[in-house]
Amino acid sequence: MEAIADTVVSNQANIVAIGGESDEDLQQITPIDSYILSLTHKDSPRILYISTASGDMPERIEQFEHKFTSAGYEVSSLALFRTPYPTSNQVDDLISKADVIFVAGGNTRAMLAIWREFSIDQLVKSAMRRGAVLCGVSAGAICWFDLGHSDSGGGYSLIPGLGLITGVMCPHFGAEAGREASFNALLAEQNILPAYAADDGVALHFRDGKLHKIIRTEAASEGKTRVSLSENTPPTAR
Repeated sequence: MEAIADTVVSNQANIVAIGGESDEDLQQITPIDSYILSLTHKDSPRILYISTASGDMPERIEQFEHKFTSAGYEVSSLALFRTPYPTSNQVDDLISKADVIFVAGGNTRAMLAIWREFSIDQLVKSAMRRGAVLCGVSAGAICWFDLGHSDSGGGYSLIPGLGLITGVMCPHFGAEAGREASFNALLAEQNILPAYAADDGVALHFRDGKLHKIIRTEAASEGKTRVSLSENTPPTAR
């Protein structure tokens, strides 16, 4: 499936969930990156990187900033664990000015707990309502849904997300051993729909909470994607 058509309306809520990234994807602007930037309808969109899930790993932050600044984009990072620690006003300012909010991969459960403590969950929701594009990889993909398939607790389980998209999301669908089997088993056991899954190099674009389009990097042209919308069966290939 290349796309699911949807009515195009300006200032709709746009969320792009990326299943995973390769080392090459971290070094260069990918078709997924270009697609995300195009959703802003701006020549010079302001990008904010939120690295909470990775524990604000310096290497990840530097890598992300270099990737986009080298391409001429304005990039800021929100790092809660790095000194000097940002004030609440600085956090609010960074999020309120961003056209694209990109959330890093890592520990989803810990990230969301920290976000709620600092009200970042509410600030991000407000940003979406004013037109910012929300996106992210792995933890940054599943956090937008009611539930996400996560290994944050040591083993695979379904954990609560922010609820901006109805249903459940699984990242790294074909890239990590046991992901696909675990996800399908949990869906059958808990009878959860709609359900979505994306392999590394595959992104799902949701517009106003509905799946609008699937985007792939060239290297992931055969990447696995699963969508199950209305039947109590394991997700079917798309």
